[in-house]
Amino acid sequence: MPRPYTLGRRAAPKADTRARIVSAGLEVFRERGLAGASNLAIARAADVAPATIRNHFPDEGDLARAVFEALLGELQVPTAAIFDGAGDLATRVTRLAEALAAFYERGAPWWRAYEREPELITVWGGGVDHYYADIDQLMRIALGDLSSDERSMAVLASVIGPPTFFALLERGLASDDAVALSVELALPWLKQRRHRLRLSSGGRG
Repeated sequence: MPRPYTLGRRAAPKADTRARIVSAGLEVFRERGLAGASNLAIARAADVAPATIRNHFPDEGDLARAVFEALLGELQVPTAAIFDGAGDLATRVTRLAEALAAFYERGAPWWRAYEREPELITVWGGGVDHYYADIDQLMRIALGDLSSDERSMAVLASVIGPPTFFALLERGLASDDAVALSVELALPWLKQRRHRLRLSSGGRG
């Protein structure tokens, strides 16, 4: 049998086993948290030997990072496509707030897990940094000409971030109402900030 065909047949089961391990890891992390996500627990959930996990994920942290990547795929992190056709600040900020609110709701159990175990950031390593960089970029796109102003970034991140969103839900607001209130709070400040910056730079506000 030709060698390339043989390698192809071997690769498929290996990829399937890896995917099964990652899927099991996702469930174990979700149900038991970091403390319960041992390789042995994940091996049992995936119905493989612990040595199989070590074979697929030889370095410490490899499996946790693969689980985090799978998590982001499952939660569908918003992309810049949410801004298609949005030409003004109000529309961009509203779309971002809506997209992030839906994302937060999809990932609510994970936000709670992170609140209980903030050390997950260390375990998930650079994947978390990459996620925050992506969200940061979306906020800068939403801000447009305010994208280089760190005060504007700080205000937007605070007002439409997960702590504020979930705090509003806990006060009895529906998701849509929480988004509307966040936008209502952020936009006037951002518009005033843009006006002041234009005046200070000699432009027209």
